[in-house]
Amino acid sequence: MPKQSSGVKKARDKTSRTVRLRPANPFDLIRLIAESQNDPRKAVAELVQNSLDAGARRITLTRASRKKEQVLSILDDGQGIFPGVERAEALERIATNVGHSFKRNLSPAERKKEMLLGKYGIGLLGFWSVGQVLEIRTRSAGSDTWALRLTRGQPVAEVYRLPQKMIQFPGETWTEVVIRGVHSSAARQIAGRKLGDYIGSELRGQLLERSVDLRIVDRVARGTAIKDFLVVPQRYRGRRLEDFVELPVPGFGPARLELYLVDPEEAREKPSVALTCGGTVVAEDISQLESHDFARAPWTIGALDGAIEFGELEVAPATRRGVVPGPAADGFFEALRALEPEILKVLDTEKERRLSEETQDLAREIRKVFRPVARSLPQYDFFAIRGESRSDHEPADGDGARLGHAGSDSGKAASGGEEPSGPADGGDLPDEEPEILPPGPLSSVKVAPAKAVLLPGASRVFSAKPMDADGRRIVDGVELAWSLVEGGGTLTPAGARAEYGAPPALGAARITVEARQDGREASAEAVVQVVDRLAGENPDAGVPEPERVYDPSGDWRSRLAGGRWQYNAAHPDYAAVMEEPRRRLRYLVHLFAKEMVLWNYGEPKDERLLERMVEVLTYVQA
Repeated sequence: MPKQSSGVKKARDKTSRTVRLRPANPFDLIRLIAESQNDPRKAVAELVQNSLDAGARRITLTRASRKKEQVLSILDDGQGIFPGVERAEALERIATNVGHSFKRNLSPAERKKEMLLGKYGIGLLGFWSVGQVLEIRTRSAGSDTWALRLTRGQPVAEVYRLPQKMIQFPGETWTEVVIRGVHSSAARQIAGRKLGDYIGSELRGQLLERSVDLRIVDRVARGTAIKDFLVVPQRYRGRRLEDFVELPVPGFGPARLELYLVDPEEAREKPSVALTCGGTVVAEDISQLESHDFARAPWTIGALDGAIEFGELEVAPATRRGVVPGPAADGFFEALRALEPEILKVLDTEKERRLSEETQDLAREIRKVFRPVARSLPQYDFFAIRGESRSDHEPADGDGARLGHAGSDSGKAASGGEEPSGPADGGDLPDEEPEILPPGPLSSVKVAPAKAVLLPGASRVFSAKPMDADGRRIVDGVELAWSLVEGGGTLTPAGARAEYGAPPALGAARITVEARQDGREASAEAVVQVVDRLAGENPDAGVPEPERVYDPSGDWRSRLAGGRWQYNAAHPDYAAVMEEPRRRLRYLVHLFAKEMVLWNYGEPKDERLLERMVEVLTYVQA
């Protein structure tokens, strides 16, 4: 058996041959490479890249119209194509060595140092996506000026001497790339400002590293459009994360991080983190890389802007988009995955800080809105504001029960921190549901409000509520007598109501009411404080800081829980206004007004009606 196996092997050796790969038609391969670049902006950026690679300090892109066709020109003062080689020979090398570049022999470290991304010699072919004809004009150290003309779809090129009368640039060394017959679809994409913004983003790393004057002159632009401007590197939004600057990649040089923290609610466009190699973008959004799974937090949540530079990647040669798999790519992406938990921790901390600042800003705005209410409507009591130790006094109400409404024993009014005993209104207390049996004999009487705070000279109406032993209100047959037993001011009785007028001076007053029915008697009192400033007028009082709660399963908009005012950031109504600061403020003002009305006047059954009112006001256009 072994001998047979050996014999088979020898037979295969005798019949096997080595075949060198070679394209059947070289120009078909050139066409395939040229047509793989379908983004005219990227093709122009490749030409600018060549100027940067040549060490240019001044680069001018000119967009003009000549003989009824659009023309794009890129002129630079770099060292030129193959310095030290005769111009005609240098141009002929380009035409006869498609797919080969002198940059290709550099090591990854050398390419990173020189920031020469291209290494395949095919960047020029991208002009097919821009126009019909490309002409390279070059002059070096006072030599004659030579030109190379390439035509889209043609397998031949022309190298010729440029007539002296056509030379417009008397400098010693310069190179100009001219694309004629710009396609109408490409012309829209490479309009002056659009092209400038794209190059400022695409070549940002290189523009920051090099001292270069890159200018765009747009002679086709009309109206008020800017026609002559410098291209500046893209500016990232947000605050830079200084703790994430360098990423070690085992076996390779480190990657450079430039990450910025952005508030997703304030960003007009969704931020993203780009991947760059040699200062040139190879992936505009790292989460969209198809070859590696980064479609997850923190890259997809819209909180990070910036770029990650790793110069040892292998890049797709034609489009310069995407990463070729290999040891460098595998090591880089593995190191990046290990960094994700640390970035997420920073994002969580920042989110808490931002929400705290947002809450404070909202509280200030809402307090400013409600400040006039305290003086104009003194019959409304504002809420007490608790300090950081509020949880020590009263734990949060886990089931979201409302606190501090009329009749609640847990709420504390801002006017002195006392318990409200009922609605602080100028009319009758809300009637209970009709009773089958009439209320029993008089057992007690209550005054609403039991405590009040007034400015000097202000007035307030108090209401008396006679009740039987079961707490049911007695409407008829009870005689009520009001008295001002202590303090200054005036008291004007009117049946179940009495209006108190505060004196000009500060101080305190005590009001009593006595109820009599068939020989039964009961009494109650109310205390009034006359102060120079109401709680709601104090910039730091009367309106608790709104606490953001994300409760997708809850249909509530806002609530008082544990002495805190909470709003549901997951409610559809909040989602409808969150991106517009003015509408969001108005929405929260409506919610706080609802809480005030319920605190001072309402019964639990009133909450649903007020919620419906807020719902309507949310979408009212005024």
